[in-house]
Amino acid sequence: MVGAKIGWKLVQAAFTIVVGLAASKAVSTAWKLGSGGKPPKDGHGGYAEVMTWAAASAAAAAAGKLFAERRAAAYWLKSTGYAPPGYEADATARLVKGTDTGLVKKD
Repeated sequence: MVGAKIGWKLVQAAFTIVVGLAASKAVSTAWKLGSGGKPPKDGHGGYAEVMTWAAASAAAAAAGKLFAERRAAAYWLKSTGYAPPGYEADATARLVKGTDTGLVKKD
């Protein structure tokens, strides 16, 4: 069981890093296209600009983390045949094809 937990943490970390880098690049690119300039750095820029950048970055990070975790869980399930540590199979989660992994976190 310890090996499975370590393996799961490695898979989850790999997915999170890749998706995090992609989300960061996407937000920066969208900012450049939308505003015509570079994103504010080190608090330089107007209050509204800095707050908008912070909100956009936070939203992308949260969405990226959720996406990475779900994709990692689906990959783990497909690769090993059982749910990753901390998850359990939920038969009702896949009622609509392609919408979810069929896994839920244990309480």
